Amino acid sequence: MSRDRTQTRDRSGTADGEFDAEFEIGDDVPATSASSETETESGSLRGRVSSRAGQLFAPRKFLLALLLTVGGLFAANTLVPLPGAGLLGVFAATFLFGVAIKERRYAEPILAGGIAAGSSTLLDFAVVAFLGGFGVSLAVLAGALGAVAGGLGTYFGRDLRDGLTRDL
Repeated sequence: MSRDRTQTRDRSGTADGEFDAEFEIGDDVPATSASSETETESGSLRGRVSSRAGQLFAPRKFLLALLLTVGGLFAANTLVPLPGAGLLGVFAATFLFGVAIKERRYAEPILAGGIAAGSSTLLDFAVVAFLGGFGVSLAVLAGALGAVAGGLGTYFGRDLRDGLTRDL
């Protein structure tokens, strides 16, 4: 530390003056220091990347979307005993997600819809999947269709929200 910013105590235990320190980034860093510039650039780059990643994907919103899609998938499969009814439940759940959320969030419901539909299909055809049949490819196809249903549900839910909240 530099002596001009802090004052130390003498051996008698009394202080010569008050403690004076300023905590500003880049205050006493010379502009010609290459290693310091790289550290501040990487720190700011790291900060920008983490803030951008937080804008693209929010784990809490993903958990909310996943719970909604699993609930919608379960409700649709329970009430409508037709094949593919779970995709209708995924669409309805992500539609509600799109209506409820103010921000533009598409990654979370798309991923949640794909995981919910894919894992549900894999569990439905678990015996076929483990015996080497077409169960895994069917689960991947259902996951892709669930992701599409999740994206479309969110899109239409946001569109409805925009239409209801827009001034005439």
